[in-house]
Amino acid sequence: MGVALAFPALPLSVSYLLYRFKIRPENHDPIKDATYECGVIAEGGSWGQFNARYYLFALGFVIFDVEVVFLYPWAVVHAEQAVETLVKAAIFIGILAFGLAYAWRRGALEWR
Repeated sequence: MGVALAFPALPLSVSYLLYRFKIRPENHDPIKDATYECGVIAEGGSWGQFNARYYLFALGFVIFDVEVVFLYPWAVVHAEQAVETLVKAAIFIGILAFGLAYAWRRGALEWR
């Protein structure tokens, strides 16, 4: 077992060390570490704080986006059972609508 592990590990280790110390040129430039976006030189630092409200809206989007991802294939597969599928889909959407109404009533959708 040790030979089976050492056989591929040894050439990989040697090739990595050769690459790291001999083959790769050492030309570090501070400009390469600068923040670059869309061809415009960045002003200020790259660290920015976001309001936590953005995360709540993003989470709400993900929830309703996943709802559509689940609902569409489910409706396609169960198309022959139209009434039963419609009732189940209405219950599913109703639960999500209840959650949305609860969040709306608690003020989670208002920007403060």
